[in-house]
Amino acid sequence: MPEEKVTGSASKPHSLQLAEHRLLTVTGVKAVPTFTDKLIVIELDGETLSVTGHDLTVRGLDLDSGRFSAAGYVTSMRYSTAPDPSSFLKRIFK
Repeated sequence: MPEEKVTGSASKPHSLQLAEHRLLTVTGVKAVPTFTDKLIVIELDGETLSVTGHDLTVRGLDLDSGRFSAAGYVTSMRYSTAPDPSSFLKRIFK
């Protein structure tokens, strides 16, 4: 039986702090490609954090240190990762 190799994520650590649904602070930020008063998309290392709410405003962004802060009323936060392109090919040529 072949051995399966388990690999962990090589992503850099990040932290997330939400105070009373109103003040969001995130570290480990690489980019903020989308921002509206209802949606903020934050790119982390190897994953994306989507923050939804209302009256969202950016309070600070420092990409050199990877720190981001926003204010407003946060209703949800969701992580997503980009699919591994090689996994699709592995399924086809299995």
